[in-house]
Amino acid sequence: MFIRFLLLITLVPILAFSATSLSDSQNKYDKFTISYLYDTEQHLSIDEITTQEFHDVSNQFSFGYRKGDIWFKISLTNRSQSNSYVLYFTEPLWETFDFYEKSDKEGWKVYHAGLLTSLENRQINDVNPAFYLDIPQGESKTFYIKGNSASSQVGEFQIYSDHEFFRPTRFNITQLYIIYSIVVLMFALFNIYLYIARREAIYAYYIAYLLVFSIWLSILSGYYLLFGLPGWNNGLHAFGTYWILFLTLFSGAFLQLKEHMPRMYNIFNGFALTFFLLGLAITFSVPYTPLMFNIISSVFFAILLILTVNIWRQKYLKMQYYLIALMIYMPTMGMMTLAFNNLIENNDLTRYSFLFGSFMEVLFFNSLMVSRYNSMFTDKIQMQKELIEEKEKYGKVLEDEINSRTNDLQTTNKHLLQRTKELESTKEKLTQQAATDSLSSLYNRRYFSYVASRSFDGALRYKKDLSIMMLDLDDFKYINDTYGHTIGDEIIIQAAKVIQESIRSSDIAARYGGEEFIILAPQIDSEEALILANRIREGIESITVNTDKNDKVRVTVSIGIAHFQAQNDTSIESIIKRADKALYRAKANNKNQVIETD
Repeated sequence: MFIRFLLLITLVPILAFSATSLSDSQNKYDKFTISYLYDTEQHLSIDEITTQEFHDVSNQFSFGYRKGDIWFKISLTNRSQSNSYVLYFTEPLWETFDFYEKSDKEGWKVYHAGLLTSLENRQINDVNPAFYLDIPQGESKTFYIKGNSASSQVGEFQIYSDHEFFRPTRFNITQLYIIYSIVVLMFALFNIYLYIARREAIYAYYIAYLLVFSIWLSILSGYYLLFGLPGWNNGLHAFGTYWILFLTLFSGAFLQLKEHMPRMYNIFNGFALTFFLLGLAITFSVPYTPLMFNIISSVFFAILLILTVNIWRQKYLKMQYYLIALMIYMPTMGMMTLAFNNLIENNDLTRYSFLFGSFMEVLFFNSLMVSRYNSMFTDKIQMQKELIEEKEKYGKVLEDEINSRTNDLQTTNKHLLQRTKELESTKEKLTQQAATDSLSSLYNRRYFSYVASRSFDGALRYKKDLSIMMLDLDDFKYINDTYGHTIGDEIIIQAAKVIQESIRSSDIAARYGGEEFIILAPQIDSEEALILANRIREGIESITVNTDKNDKVRVTVSIGIAHFQAQNDTSIESIIKRADKALYRAKANNKNQVIETD
């Protein structure tokens, strides 16, 4: 018994102050323990906080809707060969999110994030709070974070290695939200076409429902901040209320309550008006309105589900798709709501399954709208049958009318098919154009600028090598004018292929202009950059394109190289400008050569 007691008093301090270990075997940490403390009065300083007793909790947590500041403490021990890590927080909805790091020379340093801090004023330019972690090898360090939110105090801390976080191909939940929003907007565009064809209010309600849902997704994920818009802490609840408002109007129209259940139709209109007023109240920060909305919307969904099942049993409407959509949507959205209110555990299933549920709801609802639209053709077919019967009775008199209506039906069918193909083609083009140049199959200029900016941030902080190469095909205008744009395009395709085959897997190549290319080469010194550039130059010089007249067209390239200068460069654009000047020197010096800036 005494030995057990000795073991207990020995192990308790170790367990109480144990830190998460960072090793070379992992690039991402999403399962570890943190500590928290509530400062309800919001009066404790950072020095006072360090003397308080914290409580352990998982790195993925939910405390519901609470007032005051919440402090987090994260202790880490670096057992890896690197001292560069990033602390990432998955939720952008917090109003303030301050990161405290103690320095022996400067004392406490604080970095701000959250909705009240614009992206350009954050330590890392990301819609979610993210901070650099500098932990010397073999040492332990404790960091403090102070957060405050009028929304739910929910979220997840993650730790990434610097290389993993800034990897250009890393996929995160924000990108998933953006893709989902694009899909929702595509559905909205398609239903605008249906509305123009049918002119029915139900399509207008559904379009408004999709547009508000897309805005709600942008606020939930925070990607609206990428457009330079200011943070809005009440936006999630405000647009969530309007989202349910249009769902109410859409459901009332679809269930045909006005024709079959006038009293229930009036009740639905009362709910719609209530949601509208609650949305205005939330917008102007009226106290307790989010709680009122949660209660009233729960009552509404209960009534909606019971009503839908009753109509389905009466079989006066085909309710299968609508009922399935509700049965999938309501549990997943309910789990997220319960997790936000700290009534169930916050995990990936309870937090993100609503994406699947809401997507299935939108998909099923869209199928209902298409089915409703197709009923127009069913009506026309029925009309044709009636005309045939009339023809049998009255003979040739109605034949011309039948042919006319049949032609109208065929024209409408062709128009619908053509519009469907156009929408699918537009969707594919938008996806492809988002990151890739269509002719060269390299990245486009917009995507290159995004990746290059993030790589520059890493190079600037850790003083790593970074090179930019600007490439321009020599006398390309002469080739276009002499042999035509078809030969010119083929040369661009072949040059892009040489570039792609020459660069390393960590390099990023893009088509920067007409015959101009650009390469981002991280962690490469001057000698290696010259070798790479000359390899590309020689590869392009060996390109031969045959014309229809059996002429052999060759091309050369001029290349300018610039390297990151930690003392002078403040942005990636300054390196690009120096590389561009070096390119012009190569052009002026007989072309087909590589010039490197000083």
